[in-house]
Amino acid sequence: MEFLTHLSDGFEAAFTLHAAAFVLLGTLLGIIVGATPGLSSGMAVAVLLPLTFTMDSLTGLIFLTSVYVAVTYGGAITAIMLNTPGAPENAATALDGHALTRLGQSGRALGVAIAASALGGLLSYFLMLFGIASIAQVALTFGPTEIFLIALSGVMVLGAVGTGSPAKILASGMFGLLIGTIGIVPTGEWRATFSEPFLADGVQIVPVLIGMFVVAELLMLAGRSTVVDSDIDVNRSMGAIFAGFGEALRMPWTLLRSSMIGMGVGLIPAAGATLAAFSSYSVARRMSRQPETYGKGSTEAIVAAESANNACSGGALTVSLVLGVPGSVTTAVILGALTMQGLQPGPMMVVQQPTLVYGLIIAAILSQPAMVLFAALAGHAMSRALTVSTRVLVPVLLILSIYGTFALRNAMFDVWMMLGFGVLGYFMKRYDYSPAALVMGVMLASITDAELIRTMQIFGHDWYLAFFQRPVSLAIIVILVGSLLRAAYGNRRRRASEAEGAPS
Repeated sequence: MEFLTHLSDGFEAAFTLHAAAFVLLGTLLGIIVGATPGLSSGMAVAVLLPLTFTMDSLTGLIFLTSVYVAVTYGGAITAIMLNTPGAPENAATALDGHALTRLGQSGRALGVAIAASALGGLLSYFLMLFGIASIAQVALTFGPTEIFLIALSGVMVLGAVGTGSPAKILASGMFGLLIGTIGIVPTGEWRATFSEPFLADGVQIVPVLIGMFVVAELLMLAGRSTVVDSDIDVNRSMGAIFAGFGEALRMPWTLLRSSMIGMGVGLIPAAGATLAAFSSYSVARRMSRQPETYGKGSTEAIVAAESANNACSGGALTVSLVLGVPGSVTTAVILGALTMQGLQPGPMMVVQQPTLVYGLIIAAILSQPAMVLFAALAGHAMSRALTVSTRVLVPVLLILSIYGTFALRNAMFDVWMMLGFGVLGYFMKRYDYSPAALVMGVMLASITDAELIRTMQIFGHDWYLAFFQRPVSLAIIVILVGSLLRAAYGNRRRRASEAEGAPS
């Protein structure tokens, strides 16, 4: 009965014209930011944070959350259209989304991605609505050993993603982990900085992301006259987008499984939507009836990635509000907004501020139709970029990339780093290595490094035994080893069948 009262109060607080106006504004800004390479949700929410100082707590939280969620929608648009993910969590979408674009089916890919995003987000918010208190208990079981294993597995499972060589993909991911260890160690030492102050905080993810996905792709585009070959008929009608909606709805099990993976990863502090998307992509590929289509334009792969990365936001918000632990970089900024409003996130927040908590969740649910509409309109408008000459498109995107990178710290060092990673990404693509795996490794390096050091500090000389003595850690190890063995067995069978079918 008390739950119904809180639910009613939250609905009444969220279902107002004032709140709806800020939902629409936040959604529009989020999609624009998401469609701009280099401008992440964390950057957008941080820049817009001062605007909430004059708002009441619920309105400010609704506004920032709308921006946060909508960025993932916008990032899928450029991932599909230009193979340049607007945000890291859309990198997995680019693998198959852009392949469909090259076949002239961008509208279909956009429709599938937008529908999967909406359904994944809705499922996570409904789970958050009815189980925010009990779900938070799951995150309490994760210590440094569990978080380390989850982060490390985020790189290792990439060997099963895509159609390239698993060895090259794993090598790319491990190289990314190595790059990500540059900077000041959690214990205070400077590591591999070469006395460069800009490397003290480590290699920033924005220059790596833009270089690997944007600049490298622009170098590839420079050899073509347009994004899509001129002899391919590009279907840019709204009808194709709506048809994609229906195609996503015909994959209920993929939607449900991927949304649950996304929600589960979101409950792990700092794991993030990128890990959720790649993990879901990998699981979907292993369980698919047509795994050979992944990386070549599989709509099932798009559904897996987009439903997971959007569902992750529900888990991240749950951990942030109930435990006071940021589930992602963006939710860390949102927690800062709550603190500035005089609120204390934590286990007592649901009890002391039920209207705020349930009002936010209900607003997130009600915002989904607006996000679908704005994303469809933005995707339809951007589809015209596919026939724009690369002589125009490449310089414009390069300028935006330089701006987005420079805005990070107002430093040319980051711009030069971005260009360096762009050249590296270009050669990695040429020789079938994985830029996505490298980016994933860089992103997860700080987590693995910090949590391994914490494990050593807590458990002392026998720290390695903690991975097997803690039940959750042992379960993760068993699942990880089983997945890798299954993937290796599947690759062996596939090579054997290909050898049998080869002409003698």
